[in-house]
Amino acid sequence: MRNVQSTFLQKWFDEVWNKDDINAIDRLFSQTASAKGILTDDQPKGAEGFKLFYKDFRNQFHNVNISVDDAISQDDIEAARTTVTAIHTSTGKPVTFSGMCMVKTADGKIVEAFNNYDFLGMYQQIGQRLTAEQ
Repeated sequence: MRNVQSTFLQKWFDEVWNKDDINAIDRLFSQTASAKGILTDDQPKGAEGFKLFYKDFRNQFHNVNISVDDAISQDDIEAARTTVTAIHTSTGKPVTFSGMCMVKTADGKIVEAFNNYDFLGMYQQIGQRLTAEQ
C-alpha cells in the first residue's frame, strides 16, 4: 500500500472531481486514452470522451467528493479503492458508493483506465429501479 496522498489517482480525483476542474482532464488524461467501465466503445476516446461522462455525471450530481481509501502501484500502473459521496440534483438525496479504478500512465497522463463502480447501489439510493416492472 502507498500513502494515498502521494498517488497519481489522488491527484486525479482531487483536481478533476473534488475541485470540479474540467480543465484538469486535459492535463491528466491522454487524448488517446480509453476509460473502460464508464465509456462505451462508440464514444470518443481521450479527454474529450471523458468530458462527456464528466459533464453528464455533474449534471446529475453535485457536491461530488471522491476519497481514495487505499492505493497500490507498480511501475506505470496504479489502482485505488475509492468512496464517492454526492447529492443527486433531481431528488436532493445524498448518495455514497464505492468503486475501484486502475490506470496506466505515461508522461504524467492516464493512457488507459479500468473502472468498476457500484452504480446499482447508487441508483437504489435515489429510488430508481433497474429492473422491468412486473
